[in-house]
Amino acid sequence: MIFTEAIFPLFLGIVLFVYWVVLRGDWRNHWLLLASAVFYGWWDAKLLLLIGAVIGVSWLAALMIRRREGDRRGQLIALWLAIGFQLSMLGVFKYFNFFKASAEDMLTMAGWTVSWPVLNIILPVGISFYIFQAISYLVDVFRKDLPAQRRLDRVALYIAFFPQLVAGPIVRAASFFPQIERQKKLTSALIASGAKAFIIGFIYKAALADNIAPFVDPVFAEIGLWSNSSLVAATLAFGTQIYFDFAGYSLMAIGVARWFGFYIPKNFDDPYSSPSMTVFWRRWHMSLSFWLRDYLYIPLGGNRLGALKTYRNLMITMVLGGLWHGAAWNFVIWGAIHGAALSLHRIIMGRAQNRLLVPALGGAFGIVMTLIVVFAAWVPFRAENLSDTVSVWAASLGLREGGMQQISIVAFFVPGLLLVDSLMSQVDRLKSLPKAPAFRSPSLYWAGLGCLTAIALALFPLKSAPFVYFQF
Repeated sequence: MIFTEAIFPLFLGIVLFVYWVVLRGDWRNHWLLLASAVFYGWWDAKLLLLIGAVIGVSWLAALMIRRREGDRRGQLIALWLAIGFQLSMLGVFKYFNFFKASAEDMLTMAGWTVSWPVLNIILPVGISFYIFQAISYLVDVFRKDLPAQRRLDRVALYIAFFPQLVAGPIVRAASFFPQIERQKKLTSALIASGAKAFIIGFIYKAALADNIAPFVDPVFAEIGLWSNSSLVAATLAFGTQIYFDFAGYSLMAIGVARWFGFYIPKNFDDPYSSPSMTVFWRRWHMSLSFWLRDYLYIPLGGNRLGALKTYRNLMITMVLGGLWHGAAWNFVIWGAIHGAALSLHRIIMGRAQNRLLVPALGGAFGIVMTLIVVFAAWVPFRAENLSDTVSVWAASLGLREGGMQQISIVAFFVPGLLLVDSLMSQVDRLKSLPKAPAFRSPSLYWAGLGCLTAIALALFPLKSAPFVYFQF
């Protein structure tokens, strides 16, 4: 089930009605857990066995860590056994065939001919997201940042909460568990803030992302048929599409969670106006970026071990972040580009002897340079293989003989980003953290938002495209 399916409004309406009107107290949390199971099992009920195993192992391992207080070795064993189990699940379902094919290629290059069986398995939707949430919970318990949750249903609701289950944002246990316990009250401010986020997210997805996709997909499906300008235009369009698509899902998830009285963090903060790659990663897919920082980059040593090891840690973090997105070398390249760009930015800023140069590196110049790197990196992220990636890069540099077919979609790029800036200034008022102020919007604003919703519905394709991040 996805937010843009016709069945979802009916599902959501029933769940909300029972949650607020019929039930009270802890029964609401049990109802939410049941609704989350229905939501996730809608694709395939067998997927519930997988997420159930992740939930059970996380709950038991956290209790074992708690009970072995003072036994550091025992805590480490419990932690690594649980993380090993979760990563092995991710490895089997997401990476087995990739590593198998890579190993076969390497052995072939060395003169050995091997052919191992291929596992015909379907990638469970959202597995990367809820496994990362489970790992963060275990590490936080190990670090004593929060106590182990004794109740299995609480851990299950944290990992399986359906608004953000399949594509994030990645939620931290320390912020979610207190919200489970807190008494909730249905207010006009809660309804309004949830509606605002959901409607804007729906506009992003329905009116923008899904209407850009038909221009992008044919080009990347047959790179050789298209002109150089078309390849460049398709790259620009994809960078716009993936932002609208993923930011749209995140906002819809935030809105649905708000209707149940939960706050989950925003995931985007106007990333395409970032003056550097460092700032970009503080604004793009923020929940993943902060997860990688706290649970990978800092444990590797962060920037505490000298310049060279800092660059090493950045590269490792971003390459693994790229691999998290997909089991293909193109995603490794995407991560390596971002890791190199982050390292280069640190080198430049560290060696700018005249601090007057630092502001000059930001501003409009910094935004333009950041956009060039980001959109160049979108090529391997979207292209089917390395050969297509090289062709698009060559087209961008005028080093490729162009195909015959032409498209004109550059017009989607600048107006799209301007619209993002305008809408994001409104979204910022949501303050999706628990300090959200009461919200009263002028009638003119709501009328305008209603008009945009009507336009989005009118432009919504008869067959909507799946959210891009569902594949991760």
